Amino acid sequence: MKQPILLIFILCMTIQIGWSQNNAITIAYIAQYKAIAMKEMKRTGVPASITLAQAILESNSGESNLAKNHNNHFGIKCKSDWTGAKAYQDDDAKQECFRAYETAEISFKDHSNFLKNRPNYVDLFLLDPVDDTAWAYGLKKAGYATASDYPKKLLKIIDDYELAQYNFPELENEVEVEEEGVKTPSDGPIKKALTDTSVKNTPFDGSLNKLVIDSPINKVINDTTVKSLNKPSGIAQMNTTNNVAPLPTKALPTQILPLQTLPAPQKDTIQKDTTKKEVITVVQTTQKEPVKTDSTKASTIAQPDVSKKPTYNYPEGQFRINQVPVILGKEKMSFIEIALKYKVPLYKLFEYNDIKASNLLEKDQLIFLAPKKKTGAASFHIVKYNTSLQEISQLEGIQLSQLKLYNPQLVEPLKEGTQVILFNKKK
Repeated sequence: MKQPILLIFILCMTIQIGWSQNNAITIAYIAQYKAIAMKEMKRTGVPASITLAQAILESNSGESNLAKNHNNHFGIKCKSDWTGAKAYQDDDAKQECFRAYETAEISFKDHSNFLKNRPNYVDLFLLDPVDDTAWAYGLKKAGYATASDYPKKLLKIIDDYELAQYNFPELENEVEVEEEGVKTPSDGPIKKALTDTSVKNTPFDGSLNKLVIDSPINKVINDTTVKSLNKPSGIAQMNTTNNVAPLPTKALPTQILPLQTLPAPQKDTIQKDTTKKEVITVVQTTQKEPVKTDSTKASTIAQPDVSKKPTYNYPEGQFRINQVPVILGKEKMSFIEIALKYKVPLYKLFEYNDIKASNLLEKDQLIFLAPKKKTGAASFHIVKYNTSLQEISQLEGIQLSQLKLYNPQLVEPLKEGTQVILFNKKK
């Protein structure tokens, strides 16, 4: 009885050692060629994650005969228009013709050109460049490979080695800057630009798979001086020395004055006459006159009803919801700052939290640092205020896709008192 167990143990250890060696080779291969893949993405639009995954799969992380002896890292065959060097080996048929290159970098460039310039791959460049799934299946559909499981193999490699992070060169640049000892968003002008209250979230530029060029992050990275941001129209330009807006020569009904410029009411003045005292509430509005309220009603009119709004009472730093690590992100906090601090790829933060790519948090919200669970810690969630399934997903630490699967009958926004199922009833 002991001998079979020993043999199984030895077999498992052998497999583990072999996997570790292959894993180390692949990691080294990625480190060697990721810069070329990102450069080719900027040049042609082929996602860096797809380029690296194909190279790893086709060349066995650079260990194949074609890669070692002929610098062909993508298994591209000669085709009728190839006039360069050639190599022959068995594939789908015996002694098929494959392209040969002087260097690996030329192979990567030819791979990008091969996809970019052939009509059967034109539909790929209409896809979102961060949609690895669409690209993987699109390659199979266009005839790049004959294996039926080719897309699944690519996607597994992308997931195992987190290759999608190389589709976001901004994060890669930030890491390199930190390694060189230069101040990063946690301590320097980048943080100042990211946390400036006048900075708004920047739209996502799908064509180049990055935040648009005029975002505050890129301005700081490309130019060490933080350039002034556009001021909204209709607001007096702020004085750079004391941050107080000068009074307009002609008062405008929509003028917004900094709160600190309003004189504090004197205590004895309020005691003398409280029945007719007027309080001016400064708001951004298109009304012709400022909103005026009686002091006896000011507290109720100026205060929003927060009794049914989400209130967060979580500890500082990292904690867990449904056994998943999470933090409470604050409004205007930078996503890149969170990614760097907790060592989570930027694209993963957006994926884990079912949110679109952005610069800053629009509000206080829970940010998960790992994938949420498929089921909740409890069986049900009772809605306490009008909300969405996405927010329930965050509050319970359960994947949004699973939540929708368990509750197909629910219509958003969810009303107070609605019961949301957090598990698979069929199972």
